[in-house]
Amino acid sequence: MNAIDNQLSRRRFLQASAAVGAAVSLGGITAACNAIGGTAQGGTFNWMTWGDHYIDTQLKAIEASDKIIAQISELAGNAEGFAKLKEVKGELDMISGDALWVPDAYFAEGLIEPFDINSLKVSSQLYSFAREFDIWTTPDGYLGYPFGWSPISIYYNVAEVSPAPDSWGVLLDPKYKGRIVIENQPEEIVAYMGKASGVDDVYNMTDDQLATVKGLLEQLKPNVLKFAQQATDSVNAMTSGEAWLITGNLGNEDRVKDAGGPEIKGFIPKEGTVGWMDAEMIVKDGANKALLFPYLEKAEVAENIAANFITHGRPLFNEAAYQVLVNQGEQDRADRYLYNKAEETLAKTTLKGPGTSTEKSIQLFNEVFGA
Repeated sequence: MNAIDNQLSRRRFLQASAAVGAAVSLGGITAACNAIGGTAQGGTFNWMTWGDHYIDTQLKAIEASDKIIAQISELAGNAEGFAKLKEVKGELDMISGDALWVPDAYFAEGLIEPFDINSLKVSSQLYSFAREFDIWTTPDGYLGYPFGWSPISIYYNVAEVSPAPDSWGVLLDPKYKGRIVIENQPEEIVAYMGKASGVDDVYNMTDDQLATVKGLLEQLKPNVLKFAQQATDSVNAMTSGEAWLITGNLGNEDRVKDAGGPEIKGFIPKEGTVGWMDAEMIVKDGANKALLFPYLEKAEVAENIAANFITHGRPLFNEAAYQVLVNQGEQDRADRYLYNKAEETLAKTTLKGPGTSTEKSIQLFNEVFGA
């Protein structure tokens, strides 16, 4: 077991698993793969995901070549996606999720279907460790197709924010009233303020810790211009100049620069941060599962992943895409955003997942900011 697996195992929230129900047996790998990866003649599948998990030109190319259409619904946060899938179940075929949300919520509730990841030819392009994460490994198969990862950073407009910040505290400074954009993920915003207050285990906070966080949320509130639905919305706000500070993934310096925006810099707060690693999960009762393997075989190839990295910034788990980036003259960008440093970087973060204080965190956010 590698270093990141050790950390992930320690962080598994068994209480959360018990709260949502014991893991449901989903059958053997062979049966699952027959259902998921059967021959498809084209069609439409329903996918709930973040806006940076695809590029429109890629979707159109797969539609043209394979007659497979991804009908996409927008995903903001993990708690939202989990609640939605419990509601609609088989109306979705695939859903994206982060880190410990995959085993300790989706799998524990019996909503997703394991599969043999090595039966996908394109998986050979992944870093080998991405096919072996302990938290995504079960006797019945792997719980999701690994996609991207990142620690959460703070980005600031160099011309407008001074002195250069190094702490979550910059988000609470009253001189930045109405100049901050944060992604609309209530449980994560509470976690950020938990880190700001010195809490390490921000997904399992005590009532006293949450009371301290409430005070910080009240300081943050007047500074928030808006909550962004997607990472692209945060980048656009920084590019236009309406936001001076945003939270986000690795790579935003180049994204804002490429869009003609101001010079920005990013940093990981000295108090520590949260990190994520996400995967595409197969919905257990999805009616269009036969389309998913053919889609992934085309969508996840190195050329598409390299283009996604340039467009959306944060690193991804496709090792072959790194060589594509090198061949395209983009090695400097890939190295600056730690493309080859997933294990060691994520090991320094608190990985996203459901915890004993998740529900209270969402309630607290709604109390301060309005439901």
